[in-house]
Amino acid sequence: MTRFGLGFAVVLSLLACRSPAERLAKPPELEIPGQGKCVVGGAASHPLVVEWAAAERASLEARLKRGLVAVRVDGCAIEVQRQCDVKGEYSYLGLTRKNDRVKIRSADELYAQLPLGAARLEGKLARSGELDVEIALVGMLEAPEGRPGRDLLTGDCEAATHVITGVQVGAFHFFAGGAGEIKVGAGFNQIGAGGGSTAERETLSADGQPSSCDASTTADMKPPEGCGALIRIELSALPGLAVAQRTPCPVGSRWDGQTCAMEPCPVGMSRKPDGACVAVSTPAPAPVITPPVTNTPTPATTTPASAPKPVDDEVVLCQKLCDRDLLCESEEKNMAPPEGKARERYMRTCQRLCEFGATDWTRPQLRRCMEKETCGEFRACVHPADPSF
Repeated sequence: MTRFGLGFAVVLSLLACRSPAERLAKPPELEIPGQGKCVVGGAASHPLVVEWAAAERASLEARLKRGLVAVRVDGCAIEVQRQCDVKGEYSYLGLTRKNDRVKIRSADELYAQLPLGAARLEGKLARSGELDVEIALVGMLEAPEGRPGRDLLTGDCEAATHVITGVQVGAFHFFAGGAGEIKVGAGFNQIGAGGGSTAERETLSADGQPSSCDASTTADMKPPEGCGALIRIELSALPGLAVAQRTPCPVGSRWDGQTCAMEPCPVGMSRKPDGACVAVSTPAPAPVITPPVTNTPTPATTTPASAPKPVDDEVVLCQKLCDRDLLCESEEKNMAPPEGKARERYMRTCQRLCEFGATDWTRPQLRRCMEKETCGEFRACVHPADPSF
């Protein structure tokens, strides 16, 4: 099976090797009175579940084996609809083991990554300054291709708002404060190369054994024993029945059936931090000077072509990156690239992992990799060597 991990590897390397200036930089925040924290941010559709109680993760793990799982998302709460059955089953896709570390340093990141436990973890984050999740990822559970519809639901499903369409599995260690790294054949408590320094870490939850994950291969039909912990879920919204609106939406937003969605301001207006649209002041137009009429024929003019829009959409960018990575890897192995369903499955999973981690920080580097002329330069850019291994 063809090894992949393009977007995921690039994002991990960029996030792990930020400069001091990048670590101190913080993008501007837009705070709208009344806007729920759990509906802001792109990570809301694929939250981590590492803060769930062990009994809840075990219950979900058992439910996933019976077929697709419907849930109700209400603000920061995610509730499994146990009386609702969804037609279809998950298929397991084995991956080359990938080590990741998710750092949470702000309330916005906390609510985006860990919505269910964000409220009770805010105090812990404030005291420790940072929450960390060390991950050993070995595979994914994937729902059948295509967006699920309500025609696939049977039973008591009126409250269902989403279906779990993807699950990342492996092992994890969730803790507050401290520092560390994951190494092949080692646990999660290894201190990084810091001149023998140590740091205090408070374990909040953990599941799976990272040493068991070393046995994983891309040909696996299920995760290795001891390395099947649920790490992150991917949610796909169900069309149709809308969720009742419990609170009025703030200024500048409207209820879309699931949450308060921002409305665009009318032409000629811009949005203020409080959500209100105000008129944009424009300078007075310059007086029009009519040139004198002459008998000299006016040369024909052409309208200059508009500059091409930069490719900054992670869906399009990740598609191009995954396609080129597959071609370069096939060339490196002197093999023809896969076709048909094998190619579709590779591209779908590669793009999904790439889009998980694509941010304003990593997108410029991804575009820079696409500019490399040779496959060797391209693959060195997207698969940088990890000095810690």
